[in-house]
Amino acid sequence: MTQLTRQRRTTRGGFTAIEMVIAMVIIGLMASAIMPRISRIVAEERIRKLQAAVATDFELAFALASRERKPVTVTYSTSTQVLAITDRATSTVLKTRYLGQNQSSSTTAVTFSPSGGITIFPAGLATAAVTVTVSNGNFTRTVMVTRAGQVTKS
Repeated sequence: MTQLTRQRRTTRGGFTAIEMVIAMVIIGLMASAIMPRISRIVAEERIRKLQAAVATDFELAFALASRERKPVTVTYSTSTQVLAITDRATSTVLKTRYLGQNQSSSTTAVTFSPSGGITIFPAGLATAAVTVTVSNGNFTRTVMVTRAGQVTKS
């Protein structure tokens, strides 16, 4: 055997431990630099989804009042953080949505105006216009509902 052949057999390819540590440090620094942005984007998307769900719940409340030909009430409890749609005559809960902080929607503040809730009549009119604001830190989304049932998101 020639000496060149022996050298090739003993030489191993790959990375040294120092090269691996340097690569891991660079990857760690890059990940730590983008994590705050990713966290903010995830939190904002959760608020957008909650905003869409609240808007859908109001549309459902108007549809239920019309379809069942019975008035329904929409209320928000600040203590339990639950938005509830109930049959006004029987107080039967038709739909609830938790607006508090959990894994899927990390809100920090919810405002519901008017605070006493509204009643929606079968003719499609509500007792008052509604504004629901959900926020997480500096990111805020609003759902506005007119007395006639027009739902807008901003």
